[in-house]
Amino acid sequence: MTTLPRILVIGYCYPPTASPEAFVTAKLLRNIPNCKIDVLTLEAGLVSNFRDPEMGKYAQDINGEVFKVNPSLLARILCRSPRLPLRPDRWLLANSSVRKKALDLLPNGYDCVVTRSQYHSAHLIGLHLKKRFPELPWIACFSDPWSNSDHQKNVPLFSAYSRNLEKKVLANANQLVFPTEGLMLHMTNNDKNLRQKSSIVPHGYDPRLYHDSDELTKKIPANGTTEYCWRIFGSFYGNRQPDILIKALQLINIPKGKKVRIEIYGTAHEKYTELDQFNTKYNDREILYMGQTPHKNALRLMQNSDLLIVVDSTELEQSFYLPSKIIDYFGSGTPVLSICRAGTVENITIANGHHVANIDDTQSISIAMEKAIEREKSQRTRKKAITEYDAHAIGSKFRKIIQSNHQ
Repeated sequence: MTTLPRILVIGYCYPPTASPEAFVTAKLLRNIPNCKIDVLTLEAGLVSNFRDPEMGKYAQDINGEVFKVNPSLLARILCRSPRLPLRPDRWLLANSSVRKKALDLLPNGYDCVVTRSQYHSAHLIGLHLKKRFPELPWIACFSDPWSNSDHQKNVPLFSAYSRNLEKKVLANANQLVFPTEGLMLHMTNNDKNLRQKSSIVPHGYDPRLYHDSDELTKKIPANGTTEYCWRIFGSFYGNRQPDILIKALQLINIPKGKKVRIEIYGTAHEKYTELDQFNTKYNDREILYMGQTPHKNALRLMQNSDLLIVVDSTELEQSFYLPSKIIDYFGSGTPVLSICRAGTVENITIANGHHVANIDDTQSISIAMEKAIEREKSQRTRKKAITEYDAHAIGSKFRKIIQSNHQ
């Protein structure tokens, strides 16, 4: 390995494509020290219709180049169908174009290949390259489970084929990286050899993306009512549904002269059509869907909120997911309420001095909301951002993994 290692990162979500995985990847790569980094990804607009040019500029400013692949017209048309039953995902159809570009790039001299998911199809490029170049170290990074995911239905034959590919990827990669221990245990499934080559690297936040506190201004209602603005960022899908918010907000006791406003930012959901009916019933509480917003503006809104809410998955009794938004929440310094089951989200929320409610108990959630109002009666002091998740620390940790895999 040269003094300054050079890595090729392959992943299908990268800004200006707007997705949690895209932003997580960019924050990591911008903060890996002493490393030359090239990125191979898909052309913006393929994975997501929503683009974030500001984050695209941020992501472009790595110590290297970003190469974008535009698959065939047929592949692009088919990949637009979210119900396509291909496994691990429909972006499998883009792999031939990405694989060709990767093979064109490798003669440039890379010390390591890194593949990232979502989407898991990107790891199949790593598997192909490993077969062609067995001496080239390969690090496979997973943000979510591959098989047995709560938002992906089992499809006979396709799912079995995908599980077989997953096993090959896990077996052949030199190093496996997961954001939580729970996900690592789930995917390595008590395999000692897989665990020995596994590392835990959580998502990170980049302090440079937030606004200075003196730039933040909060609107004061003209009618003299004290309005508490609570915000939720991210999308509801699978068994993660917004119903619980409506039920809990109906139950809380709001003091006279106070109002609670919950704003939801993310992709649209069919249940949001019910919000207008809910809002017409009350004068002191409302839930509003605000649409999507660029990431840096989302971070500013997080900083300017009274409370930030996480609604976790109910797929497992012990959840191992690490939503990237909770890490962004921690970076904002704003109090956090995590509505969840036991597991990763509950553990890190409590460990960092924030608040939790049982997602299976509406009464627990409403009580937690009332306590949030009580805390707001006194002057709120902002919490310090949690340095454990600072992207500088996360990038340095990943740099050590790169170093340990050189030959």
